[in-house]
Amino acid sequence: MCGIFGIVLKTEGTPVCAEAVERCADALAHRGPDASGLYIDQSVAFAHRRLSIVDAHSRANQPYRDDNTGVVVTYNGEIFNYREIRAELRDMGFSFSTVSDTEVLILSYIAWGKSFLNRLDGMFAFALFDPRNSLALIARDRLGVKPLYYTICDVGLLFASQPNALIRWPGVMRGPDIIGALSFLSYRAVVGARTLFAGISKLEPGHLLEITNGRHTSERWWNLSERISRSKPDYSDIRRLFGSAVERQLVADVPVAALLSGGLDSSILAYEASAHSQIRPICYTGKVEAPDYDETAYAMEVAAEFGLIQRVVPIGEPSDINAVSELVRLRGHPLGMHNEIAMFTLAKAISKEHKVVLTGEGADEIFAGYSRLFRTPYDYNRSKIIAALPRALAQVARRRLGLDVHCSQLQFFLARYSYFPTDEIRSLAIDGRIRREHEMALFDHFSTQFAEAGGDFFSKISYVLVSTHLPALLEMVDNTTMAAGLEARVPYTDHQLVTAAMAMPGSQRLRWRTPIASVQALWHPVASFSERLDVSKFPLRREYRSVLPRSVLSRKKMGFPLPLGEWAVGEGATEYRRLLFDKDSPLGDLFDPAALRRWFEEGQRNPSDSFGRKFWLLANLGIFFNEVFS
Repeated sequence: MCGIFGIVLKTEGTPVCAEAVERCADALAHRGPDASGLYIDQSVAFAHRRLSIVDAHSRANQPYRDDNTGVVVTYNGEIFNYREIRAELRDMGFSFSTVSDTEVLILSYIAWGKSFLNRLDGMFAFALFDPRNSLALIARDRLGVKPLYYTICDVGLLFASQPNALIRWPGVMRGPDIIGALSFLSYRAVVGARTLFAGISKLEPGHLLEITNGRHTSERWWNLSERISRSKPDYSDIRRLFGSAVERQLVADVPVAALLSGGLDSSILAYEASAHSQIRPICYTGKVEAPDYDETAYAMEVAAEFGLIQRVVPIGEPSDINAVSELVRLRGHPLGMHNEIAMFTLAKAISKEHKVVLTGEGADEIFAGYSRLFRTPYDYNRSKIIAALPRALAQVARRRLGLDVHCSQLQFFLARYSYFPTDEIRSLAIDGRIRREHEMALFDHFSTQFAEAGGDFFSKISYVLVSTHLPALLEMVDNTTMAAGLEARVPYTDHQLVTAAMAMPGSQRLRWRTPIASVQALWHPVASFSERLDVSKFPLRREYRSVLPRSVLSRKKMGFPLPLGEWAVGEGATEYRRLLFDKDSPLGDLFDPAALRRWFEEGQRNPSDSFGRKFWLLANLGIFFNEVFS
């Protein structure tokens, strides 16, 4: 919806330069091209860049101030149940000057205090200041759909939708966070509250900051593990909950589009959108050049089945380093996945006609769609059996099944979850720049997540993917679509749906196809039996089998068609290699150029996709350093 920036002052009356505030907010102009606003008083300075979706009238522009109390807010997101809350507030005697969800948010706080957060159904990040008690609240939604970053400076606490707005403020350090860089290379994302910027933190999902008298405290206002423990799984709830989530997220004063790949998740989304919308949404499909990976025919079948208009957008390979650099600059973050350029291409095409698009992110995490990861407990048990075999036989079995030496559950999972092993990263770094304690900081994050999750091994993996993997994915979707002035809504992250799905045992989300399939799979690696001997996202397939085309229900998940290993050593990656290996490489202060060259030359002999993914991550970190820190 928007971009927000602001300062909560340490000392009331500290002079704030309006020009400096505007300059920081201008870094977010792509997020809100429709209007801009500024509010400065004795305690706060708030700025806003608006993408108008609900109540496009200028009366709803932000920062928004309530005339009766002086409470002011700058807010990014959508409150999907704002009409219901508005009716409740009206019954309590409140009157309204707008028909926006922003005014509903501010009056909800006035009515119920910070407990109003529990009434909100939506995606949001906002800062609110109450002059009656000099209290500032900065909050983020439950699952982390909308991003929020903050840092402490001489004048107070700065916050923004993206960190590239914060580093424009005079005196904010622009150096990289080494643990953040290690996290990005290892997991394609910076986990926990860290970022790639030293001194800048993420406000984590379901958290709020409360600031009084220049001091801030952090509080978790929504806890996923507690909600899961209270939820009772019921198959019949899934379709009802998802349909309701889609219906609520169609609320807008502008037309809403949908992404349609022809896969299971987007096809279900298209069905529910067509069922709940008076004006059926236009669906957008990306068409790649490689015929073996082109999903357009599946998407066309689904669009025809539900009577939807479809737009097909050509998607090229992400070889243009200038296009990647543009998105890195707008995102303020390197690209962890090569298909982000495809998402950006789609977003730019959609934004010519729409301001809002529904997307299918979240289904894989909550319904066990990543078989390679969610079958880790199965492999862990096989590894335990193999550990009891004679050494020679155990080695044969491990090679056959692609299993490492048996270890703890967390170590076993992280070895599979990591894209770039930390010891390999360390071997490329300049001596002392990346240390084992940096690695342990990341390990401790996942260890805490495992402890919070409780339950069996599957439940712990599921919790990590929703608490750590999903927020990073949602940040990518938000930043990439907002780079094109387009708001993405993600109904699969509806908190009621998430807790209901997460309460289901793993055996109900990832099912064996037959009673003996688990035995048939014993002597095969996961990749060879996934989606052949088992069924991923079973609750979705079961609940929607009567309405979806058979081709959608039975097809396997299709990856992005760029063979990264071949690309990394080919002509298309020439500029990326130059960036990494030139004497003035932006990574020169972190990585040993000679070690990097040896690593590349060794991988060049047999350019696997694993090697290509590592090269992509290194190159993107280099582009990011070049754009932000040079």
